[in-house]
Amino acid sequence: MRLLLPMTLIASLAIAACSPGGSEPDGPAAAELEADLYVDPDAPAELLNWRDLLPEGELDMLLALEEGRAPPTLMSQFQTRRDEQIGTFNVVDELDGLIVRMPGYILPLDYAEQGQAREFLFLPYHGACIHYPPPPPNQIVYLRSAEPISFSELWEPVWVEGHMEIQRVETDLADAAYAIAVRSVRPYDE
Repeated sequence: MRLLLPMTLIASLAIAACSPGGSEPDGPAAAELEADLYVDPDAPAELLNWRDLLPEGELDMLLALEEGRAPPTLMSQFQTRRDEQIGTFNVVDELDGLIVRMPGYILPLDYAEQGQAREFLFLPYHGACIHYPPPPPNQIVYLRSAEPISFSELWEPVWVEGHMEIQRVETDLADAAYAIAVRSVRPYDE
């Protein structure tokens, strides 16, 4: 009997340690995550397009880089840790804190379940980061959602609504200069 209790305890600990942990945060961590990602469902959203994310003069500099007209010093200023991703983390400060609505394409970074994710890159054009070099960081938005978002077709355009923040985010695929706490993701045709 003396050996039975310790053996039962050890077996219980081993089973608990080897069992898959939930991917859902719980307790205070879950409440904090949910509070960070809360977006007022009744707040009006400001419609943005991708050029709205570029500070004044940035588009001209990007076009010069693309066409090879930028001087070498400007080229090195625009380099990030990824040689393929050119551009800057320069942002439009007035966008910080706005509830926004934007069209674009989502690329999942994690998978909560089959066909669902909580973290995405939000991109201005089809195939960005996969088939083509990534857009500049100030043309990529990192999306986070408290609830998993379902997606059926990866490269279908969508509308994203949420609370925008200026936040530098580095991922394996590309860097982003903005982040949105997601309120909704809907097909573009809605």
